[in-house]
Amino acid sequence: MLPLLHPGDRIFVDETDKARSDLHDGDIIALRRDDAIVLKRIMAMPGETISGADRKVFRNGKQLDEPYLGPASNDSPPALITFAPRTVGSGELFVMGDNRDLSFDSRAAEYGSVKLIDVVGQYRWTYLPGSSAAK
Repeated sequence: MLPLLHPGDRIFVDETDKARSDLHDGDIIALRRDDAIVLKRIMAMPGETISGADRKVFRNGKQLDEPYLGPASNDSPPALITFAPRTVGSGELFVMGDNRDLSFDSRAAEYGSVKLIDVVGQYRWTYLPGSSAAK
């Protein structure tokens, strides 16, 4: 989730029932994925359509303003730069990492949408920056 989060950061994740059920586009969530807990940003909720073209993301046909993204590295596989429209199913979320050129997320067919039941909680804040963030 660079540039927001850095290796070694200590973060607070709200795991209350309210935090897991009161989700919105743009929220950063902690979720269970392949025996690990990962952080991703919600890009589309159930029933919304998401697509990407030339590093731009569109939700329901409107381009998203994403000031939280770092600069492009130009090392992305084509499937991460442009992806076909898809509608998020009931009980699912479409998620992406902020480090878009290197993030393994819902854009990849092998990853796919995230089930709402796999959401552990919402990222709220960083309470202790890691060594790379403190420099």
